[in-house]
Amino acid sequence: MTRVRQEMRALFAVAALVMVFCVPPDGEAADGRTYRVHGQVIAVNVAQTPHMIVVKTPLSKQNDMTVGAKVTAQTRIVRKGRRIALQTIRVGEAVRLTYVKQRDGLFARIIQLQ
Repeated sequence: MTRVRQEMRALFAVAALVMVFCVPPDGEAADGRTYRVHGQVIAVNVAQTPHMIVVKTPLSKQNDMTVGAKVTAQTRIVRKGRRIALQTIRVGEAVRLTYVKQRDGLFARIIQLQ
């Protein structure tokens, strides 16, 4: 089997796993469904309302996914077990993001800095 063919199979397998875990069974957006990703902070917006965090998470060696979630007063933000403010998060930091998919967008539930 050629290397390109192996890479294509691996990419297909990763894409299939992502679809299995991220797409609701009935094909419609699941209101209130919770997702978790880990990756790198690529943007934090505190200048506009609603506040936002954007995280880039790797799917494979050459492919990644970007998630932008609204940050609300109910969002729990922690670093080393201690609560912190959104303003203290810096671009480039490693993060685990738990978010909820609603009809009106993605909402951060937990932002955990590594």
